[in-house]
Amino acid sequence: MDQMTVGVLAKRANVSVRTLQYYNNIGLLKPSSFSAGGRRLYSANDMTILHQIITLKNLGLSLDEIRARLIPIDTNQDIKKMLLKQAELIKGQMIKATKVLESIEMIAAEIDAKNAVDWSKYSSMMQLIKEDNESFWVMNYLDKDMLENIAHVHGHYSEAELPTDWLVKCMKKATELLDAGLAPDSAEAQALAAEMWSIIEKYTHGQPEMMQRLYVFFQGAKEWPHQYAKMQKTTDKFLESSLLQYIKGRSAVAVTLGYNL
Repeated sequence: MDQMTVGVLAKRANVSVRTLQYYNNIGLLKPSSFSAGGRRLYSANDMTILHQIITLKNLGLSLDEIRARLIPIDTNQDIKKMLLKQAELIKGQMIKATKVLESIEMIAAEIDAKNAVDWSKYSSMMQLIKEDNESFWVMNYLDKDMLENIAHVHGHYSEAELPTDWLVKCMKKATELLDAGLAPDSAEAQALAAEMWSIIEKYTHGQPEMMQRLYVFFQGAKEWPHQYAKMQKTTDKFLESSLLQYIKGRSAVAVTLGYNL
């Protein structure tokens, strides 16, 4: 492909000359060379970079984000690398869109059940999705009092260590311990139980009623998104046994949670 003037490139890429001039001014896409008369000339490689910019812009990235993601295109492998990077971005957007859909469906179900909608809860879920926090759905399963306790601990709802975020980490660790053949009374399992109990006390402020609510939340996993419900089913008995071992001797707490020690 011969070198192109700004007008030719604009026409072939279906963008305005003004857009190309702006990209040049901010250093995002500069011409490869100039004609004898000083006209800007663009190469085939420049056009490939422009296609990158257009694609990333269509994916919702800012120009600063695009600048950081642009890949030099010199070989076919460079093109392949660029395409795979774009595929990763698209997959990420699809995952985020799925989360938004799930949150909308949760709120719609809540309206059917309660004939009301908690816009504050919905707003918090959207903020968590924006922050790529996979625990956004927890907002729909904890009651207002529990959420207020969490907010008091962290100052806001979008802390990375939301209950399910922490619980998912514990379930993953429990899975590792199970795979290693360790028992609930092993040192590793008891260390995990100590961590769990510390978080439970932090979020409930040690209030028996709030402990019970959090326990009910954990046991209601069949209502959670499938991947977390499956994880909870696999690790529930192990984690519960580990906690029982840890709180043994703390009869008042055990009775509060409905255990018979």
